Amino acid sequence: MPVTAAALLALTACGTETTPGGDRKSAGQGAGQGTVQPDLALTGVRWTVESSTADGRKAAAPENTFVQIDDKGAVKGNYGCNSFTGRATVKGDTVTLDKLLSTQMACDVQDFELAMRKAFKEPLKAAVDGDRLTLTTATGDTLALTSRPKKEPAAPLAGTRWTVTSFSDRKTVDGGGGGDGGGGDGGSTASTVPADLAGKAHLTFGKDGSLSGRTGCNSLTGTAKESGGKLVLGRVATTRRMCQGAAGEVEKKILKVLTGTVSYTVDGRALSLTSPAGAGLEATAAP
Repeated sequence: MPVTAAALLALTACGTETTPGGDRKSAGQGAGQGTVQPDLALTGVRWTVESSTADGRKAAAPENTFVQIDDKGAVKGNYGCNSFTGRATVKGDTVTLDKLLSTQMACDVQDFELAMRKAFKEPLKAAVDGDRLTLTTATGDTLALTSRPKKEPAAPLAGTRWTVTSFSDRKTVDGGGGGDGGGGDGGSTASTVPADLAGKAHLTFGKDGSLSGRTGCNSLTGTAKESGGKLVLGRVATTRRMCQGAAGEVEKKILKVLTGTVSYTVDGRALSLTSPAGAGLEATAAP
């Protein structure tokens, strides 16, 4: 089940301890040897990065810097300019991020981004205090985050130019006979838009139900009507330029998402689209 915001106020109560006589108690029944430390409840929350402290120097985070881990261990976020995806493991109070992929745009906030990238290369100690999260490296550098809602309003879906930054593809497998017959998680993949195509793939949803944009190679048009928190997409047409290499792959991934009835979420200046088949893309609102 998804972790609620209320669960962030405490550790999950799953620890046990063994008494000298061999009996097992819950962790809340007293201290003792053999205590199993429960995992911190960090998933299902958009953690906004407020600041970093490295070598004793504190720096405020750029707007839209965040980290979010889902209940399957997938992580996504933004360094303040470039977005990233990867995997996250939470064991006790230790968070480890790996398989991180990011866009490669040139950024005015490079120092902050480099400090954040450096911190994510090693296991981090996590501490939750109410709506605040602190991640600390082995050398004592820290990232301060909060789960409090952003003060600025979310970018509107319609009328905003959404720059495509990354893709995901969550596959499902048939559970086979017996049981409830349901499918299972067949794994997921993630990739980012190549550096030489950064900013060239974008989408705009019109208030009149129109869709326009570019795939990084061709222009595209279509229809996209909002209905019950989803987008019902009509046929998407593109110009006929032949797209080779990375540009062709990016175009294929965008068109794979833009089909049928698509789920979407807008979180601050970030947009997520997911097709019924599990293909997804992430985009950020242009200034």
